[in-house]
Amino acid sequence: MRRYLDDLPLGEPLDCGSFVLSRAEIIAFAERFDPQPWHLDDHQAAASAFGRLVASGVHTQAMAIGLMVRRIADVAVMFGGALHEASFAQPVEPDAPHRVTARWTEARRSASRPDRGVARITGAAEDSAGRIAMRFGVTYIVARQVR
Repeated sequence: MRRYLDDLPLGEPLDCGSFVLSRAEIIAFAERFDPQPWHLDDHQAAASAFGRLVASGVHTQAMAIGLMVRRIADVAVMFGGALHEASFAQPVEPDAPHRVTARWTEARRSASRPDRGVARITGAAEDSAGRIAMRFGVTYIVARQVR
């Protein structure tokens, strides 16, 4: 069933699933998109502020937002309007599972276009000990079911 702006469950937690990044995935992503030493090489990473190989924040964000997008696939999203938060509190290490949760925090009708509105969703990825690795927020333009 398709959900529209007025159907969004504001404040309700949404379990978006989990992800695990292998050492090989971390390095492959870094080689292509974020070639910093602490994402590429164990020896150089050991000399970094992290002291070990860790995933790129961009990689973590892509995994978390990808899971969230799949979870809200039934929502009539017209397009994304903004990424309003991306903060990284803990590094993501190879083979460490992270669970992603999200919640709709705002849904308001457009004053000029009755067929749509603005909706904000925020989320987080946390490790198995409950530590937040990253937080994110996205603003979407969502269709309204005009009756």
